Amino acid sequence: MSKKVLSGTHVLVAAAAALLLASCAGPDSSLGGATSASTPPIVSTTSPALAPSSPTTPVATTTPPMTAPPMAAPATAATATSVVLTEGPLAVFDFAATQLAVGTSIEGRPITADRYGTPGGRRVLVIGVIHGDEDAGVAIIDELRERDVPDGVELWVIESMNPDGQAAQNRQNANQVDLNRNFPHKWGVIGEPGNSQYAGTGPASEPETQAMVNLITQLRPDIAVWYHQDANLIIPSTGRDGQIRARYAELAALPLADCCGGGGVYTGIAASWAKNELQKDSDAVAFIVELPGGVLSTQQVNAHANAVLTIGIEG
Repeated sequence: MSKKVLSGTHVLVAAAAALLLASCAGPDSSLGGATSASTPPIVSTTSPALAPSSPTTPVATTTPPMTAPPMAAPATAATATSVVLTEGPLAVFDFAATQLAVGTSIEGRPITADRYGTPGGRRVLVIGVIHGDEDAGVAIIDELRERDVPDGVELWVIESMNPDGQAAQNRQNANQVDLNRNFPHKWGVIGEPGNSQYAGTGPASEPETQAMVNLITQLRPDIAVWYHQDANLIIPSTGRDGQIRARYAELAALPLADCCGGGGVYTGIAASWAKNELQKDSDAVAFIVELPGGVLSTQQVNAHANAVLTIGIEG
């Protein structure tokens, strides 16, 4: 698929995504987790999902024409293997695809999202890694890829939204930014490069954050889960959010407990931004699962995969 920006409706969609980033800034008391080889982008091999409009030829006349100019060619159905119309933070996504090129890290590593299950079902998004040295969630993502997703659930998984940090086993991205302090909802200044919670130069300053903001704004999952380590708990909540957190905790044998004191600053949190954004038009749930430290056992991996699919079914 061509990467050039499309005209008309798609420019408006991209502009809306850009305005979203600019409008959400501000210094969340929500807790956000314990303080603690480049590959080419995916390219569609199928016909384009949308085609740019053909240029029109001016008509010679002495008075303004009475008919409207030709409209852009209508969209055609996307095939299951098409990936994305454009790349980068303002990409316009085709959610009929089974894999999306969400964005690219500072060092050029791809961030991809894979779809499983029932198209049009309850959308559940699971992110395996946001802090690069807290990557036990990858084993859960791998297990979910092998599972039969229950009918009625559209499961999206992202192995890592911080592939540079994961490769280096660093908490932050390659710009030394803590991506879980860089999201635009109630962003605040924290430290400077070298500080473990450095929040970046501004809200959503990092390409990894921009890519996730753009994806989630368009995907609008009903449930979104981020994995962290190593507090081994889920923070309780209220309403539907609290019920789903409690159900996950029960299935995964995790305590419901408050988390992460010791001087941490919790602004610009990914799950808090997602909850704030998604609840503009739904009762969506976004929360953090704090895994234990170290490598998960097979039993633990299975329990977490079961928990994800169960809350997807039960909602």
